[in-house]
Amino acid sequence: MSLLVFWTSEQYYDDLETSYKSFVFNQNNVKIFRIAGGQHVWTFTRRKDKTYVVASDLIAVSTKVNKYHSPDFTQGKYQVMGDRERSRYFNIEKGQDAELLIRSLSFHPQADILGESFQGENGVRQLSKNDEQKLITFASTLPTI
Repeated sequence: MSLLVFWTSEQYYDDLETSYKSFVFNQNNVKIFRIAGGQHVWTFTRRKDKTYVVASDLIAVSTKVNKYHSPDFTQGKYQVMGDRERSRYFNIEKGQDAELLIRSLSFHPQADILGESFQGENGVRQLSKNDEQKLITFASTLPTI
């Protein structure tokens, strides 16, 4: 059960600036907590030029529930920790447009503004094996940081 999540560009840049690729992702959706080790949490974001790009591929090693008053709680109740050796952050400034790819996935996001298809309960989308293969192929040539 790999997942796809919208990640704001502000959070992406904050992670790079404050934690420099922490390979940790926090979210309020319980699907993040239920992911098994070895499965992928793919994130995408929207650049300043309004282009949607793949931001990261975190390969889960563990999950936890953030404590209410912990600093991580402000980013979300649940946390997934990515494998530091195999997870990747992509250079979103140089990444290619991923909107058509994301719209082609099995859950068929319909909102005119793609990010609006990833809110509330739909904030974390489960990927089929075919969906994940599409993402793996797409990401194989993306520049990493």
